[in-house]
Amino acid sequence: MKKSYKLEYRMNDERNNYPALYHYDFADPFEIYCRRYCDFFIKEKQVYKQTSTSLEEEYYVIYVEKETEEYIFEDAENYSHVTLEVRDYKEYNVSPLIFTYDLYSHEEVLSLIGNDYLWIENEEYEKISAEIDEDRSTYVLYMTKT
Repeated sequence: MKKSYKLEYRMNDERNNYPALYHYDFADPFEIYCRRYCDFFIKEKQVYKQTSTSLEEEYYVIYVEKETEEYIFEDAENYSHVTLEVRDYKEYNVSPLIFTYDLYSHEEVLSLIGNDYLWIENEEYEKISAEIDEDRSTYVLYMTKT
């Protein structure tokens, strides 16, 4: 029997007993590991900021808060496969796309998203933050040139 890995996003709201927002069942735990590396989570045009993670019995849990100062990319590409966009971080501006990794698995995403530094086209970049944008089906690394 194949094991199922369960993930739940919950609001970090003690007063309301940490209400669950989204539930997922994955056959592969690497997608959960990638999501735990993400500082931000975008779903249904809402940006959430990760506050903490937990392993509670059978559930991996990611606690989030609504983020009101961040925005979504309205005109960016949507994907149908596992991708990782690398963007040049610009505070209060559109962060231009530097590179897109077309990947075959979440294990490949993990090998990239877990780094503080990446070399792309002979330039070194430092990670500022990471997000998963479910609306566009991509992970995004925000980086700055060192």
